[in-house]
Amino acid sequence: MTPKLYPHELLEGLALKNEWMAVKRLERSESGSGGAFSCGYLAERSNGERGYLKALDFFSRLSEKADPARALAPLLDAFNFERDLLNKCRNSHLSRVVTALDDGSVTVPNVPPPATVQYIIFELAEGDIRKQMEKADQLDTAWVLRSLHHLALGLQQLHSMNVAHQDLKPSNALLFDDLKTSKLGDLGRAATKGIEPPHYDFPIAGDRSYAPLELLYGAVPASWDGKRVGCDLYLLGSMIASLFTGVAMTPLIKMGLDPHFHWSNWGGSYEEVLPYLRSAFYEAIAYVSDEVPATFRSELTEVMMQLCDPDTSLRGHPRDRSMASGNPYSVRRYVTHFDFLANKAEIKFRND
Repeated sequence: MTPKLYPHELLEGLALKNEWMAVKRLERSESGSGGAFSCGYLAERSNGERGYLKALDFFSRLSEKADPARALAPLLDAFNFERDLLNKCRNSHLSRVVTALDDGSVTVPNVPPPATVQYIIFELAEGDIRKQMEKADQLDTAWVLRSLHHLALGLQQLHSMNVAHQDLKPSNALLFDDLKTSKLGDLGRAATKGIEPPHYDFPIAGDRSYAPLELLYGAVPASWDGKRVGCDLYLLGSMIASLFTGVAMTPLIKMGLDPHFHWSNWGGSYEEVLPYLRSAFYEAIAYVSDEVPATFRSELTEVMMQLCDPDTSLRGHPRDRSMASGNPYSVRRYVTHFDFLANKAEIKFRND
């Protein structure tokens, strides 16, 4: 029996605005980026420019709703939020955040009633870090460090605009320029200071399996920076674990945690469980450290300790936290440090 296709899955061959066309629907891998409620297409423009088209799926989620029109409103709000944020990033020329080339809506013919699908077209990536991790038993250290530098720079660029990504993970780190350049993708769970996103009330905005511990335990920091930017720091540190071990920091901590203290079982305060989390955290750090090349082990171990500390009051660079003013969650020093380490690894690679 042929599976039912929803309107967002029927865009192949349709002409879009500004001389774009949805050329071919792309198969999604289980680990792929782009969100569960969308599908991707190769898009081409009349001038030969190519892009990745993200078509939003509203219809599969509305089909079983008693009041579809009412249910549609938050979906449109989420689309408009992401679109407007991407346009803001494009106008600010952020070099390490994926660029949205165009957006719009298209009516799918012969689908009663007339079905309109919203879409965003992005610059076409060559892959993502998750796919590179799946292809190689061990990633090149210089490439890993340069990727971390680019991702930290992308976070710094977003933070300079009072935007937090909140969903940094390998599948949302897109690759360009023969896989040499990494950029942040998928801003669907981002937050802008002073503007409530559609997912404002979500306890965890991004992927729960990567989430920082304080959010899993419901110990949400009171400040915007503590909750949103502190989350980005944790996810950046978790990328170190992912790139060197294939496993993110949160599941590594979970492995060393007594089930009684697990977030799904714990009934006490976060302060009470923190010593047990710290013990499991140190085990996770030791595990990752063993997988890091000796040349960079001590420095990257220290960076992970700072970025992923379960105590959000201790998260971030000690110099930034000790300053009377400024942002204790700044990634500026990490951008510089990852750049230094990447240069060191690249020089070593050329000399070997």
